Amino acid sequence: MQALLYVLGMEKMLSPSREVPVPHALTTFLMRDDESELAITNSFVELEIENGAGTIVTVRRPIKEAGIDTRLVTVWFGPMLTEPSKTAASRQFFVRDPGAFKREDGFLHFLEAFIGWDMPVVRKYEGPEGKLPLETVFPLFWVEQKRGWSTIPAAIPTYMRVRDVQKRAVEFILDLDVHKLELQRQRLKERIEDNARNWTSVIDEMMRIARRAGGTLTGLPPRPTADTDSLERWTISLVQNDETVVIETLLAALRARVAVLAEAKVPQVGETADALTAELEELGKEIDARNQKRIEVHKARQLKEADIASLERRIAQLGEDLQKNQDVQRLQRYAGTAGNLTPDQCPTCEQSLVDALISQEVLEAVMPIEDNIEYVRSQLKMFEDILQREQAEQRRLEDLGAVATTEINQLYTRVRTIRSDLLGPSSAPSAAVVEERVRIEARIRDLEALIASLADTANRLHTLSAEFAELLNAGRLIPSDKMTEDDKHKLDALTGSMRELAEAFGFTTFAPKDLTIDEDSYRPQKEGYEIGFETSASDAIRLKWAYQLGLLELARKYATNHPGLLLLDEPRQQSSSKVSFGQLLEHAAKHRGAQQQVIVSTSEDIDTLSPILARLECKRIIFNGYVLQPVQPQTNA
Repeated sequence: MQALLYVLGMEKMLSPSREVPVPHALTTFLMRDDESELAITNSFVELEIENGAGTIVTVRRPIKEAGIDTRLVTVWFGPMLTEPSKTAASRQFFVRDPGAFKREDGFLHFLEAFIGWDMPVVRKYEGPEGKLPLETVFPLFWVEQKRGWSTIPAAIPTYMRVRDVQKRAVEFILDLDVHKLELQRQRLKERIEDNARNWTSVIDEMMRIARRAGGTLTGLPPRPTADTDSLERWTISLVQNDETVVIETLLAALRARVAVLAEAKVPQVGETADALTAELEELGKEIDARNQKRIEVHKARQLKEADIASLERRIAQLGEDLQKNQDVQRLQRYAGTAGNLTPDQCPTCEQSLVDALISQEVLEAVMPIEDNIEYVRSQLKMFEDILQREQAEQRRLEDLGAVATTEINQLYTRVRTIRSDLLGPSSAPSAAVVEERVRIEARIRDLEALIASLADTANRLHTLSAEFAELLNAGRLIPSDKMTEDDKHKLDALTGSMRELAEAFGFTTFAPKDLTIDEDSYRPQKEGYEIGFETSASDAIRLKWAYQLGLLELARKYATNHPGLLLLDEPRQQSSSKVSFGQLLEHAAKHRGAQQQVIVSTSEDIDTLSPILARLECKRIIFNGYVLQPVQPQTNA
């Protein structure tokens, strides 16, 4: 039976090992019926299979052939075993190497299409999403004797890093909608999270633009919204002469000043000398005041940085305390006790408090661990909120510092212009008046450019808002129930079949009518608890038979992805009774006329089998000696 898995490229279903999973009789030596040994010089496996569309192919894979790699699979598109005289086209594929399941020349890619499957895309623990591997589905209808009987419903390999691999495999075989719905929900959630990240990125970008201009942006929703009107309510404020002014108000004042300067005649220096001297004196005082303010802001920033560093250390300590208290609570829960909290011992580090400087009398009432966790958690939340406020205040101080520096530079520029006027000819036009007009016009252009830049960036929020509205609508279209009605009908039918078959097979640990199937794990359960060690070993095997045959029966009543094939290798495990084994063969034989096939291989004594097989309509192949026999060399006539 392992050779059949091998020729189909399914050896990874057994283990991740790259060794050929076949016995020595196919690799090193063969035991003849007379117990003599024969060295293996050449061996291979050939299998003829037919799919639901009636297409027959013959598959050949070498095990030990000189010059031929075991990863090569040859497929003849015809029944080359039942009709060896015929000829048919053939094609070679590769297996075991990366891409065998994805690329056109990969044999698993061919096998998926031949069976008529379209494997679903599933999430993995690492890396991108990928198709559900065939090796995770085969154990649900192919029970090999070494590991296949150890688990219900199947020994599905977990090393392929597929998340919830057993659930995904069962959902595929049953063709349940639950995974499709879950995948839709997950992808929708990811798109919403991506939309929120882009939204935050745009908001942050607008904030940076505003801060670089010495302004503060307000009015934009911090989270995605479908309300487009709210996107028009943003505004920017700037600090002007120690006052916060909305940019539109500031622009109106600047434009009015430019209009006044434009209408006035540019005076000569001599006419404005006294006024310029007085302004120069005022500018000196203002520069001193601005410098003093910048120094104060700088000191405040240094204090704020120290406070933030202290808060971050405190938060880290509280996080550590919370973790330790939670560990103590976990240990108490595992031990089933309330712990040994005493005033004389620290509950986290378990050090003695007897020698502490604090009087132990005040510690008579020890806070329970649950209250302690809540207290630490509330402290953590409080300090995190304080940290956010302090960080916001630090950003505000940085903005104030930047504004002060810009204003001081502008004042120094004005001082240089006035001094140049005062040192020049008295009949020359006043450069200070011209400079003021030029400076204000430049300021107006800068503010208009700032508004235009923010408006362009804000348009991206409209795009994200429209996308967010579409995502919300898409979410409303996904059913809120975990399973569809069709899914529930299938699980109910599978449960019914499993109960009937378990009873027929002699399951006695408890009443078969109490068996149900968990909607999360799809494992058999009783009263909400998964069935484990409470069943006898033989009853566990009977339950395994019932589950596997139940899947096959379900495929006769509902549309599923079950291939209609069930292969049981040595099913009489754990010395199941002959009566139960006979019932298994009788129920397996009932699938003969339903376009389904049950293959049972057993080494059971022929005297036990003969009475059972005598009353069944089935195909029997009995090997009197070893199954594997040497191929007689062909002789030329």
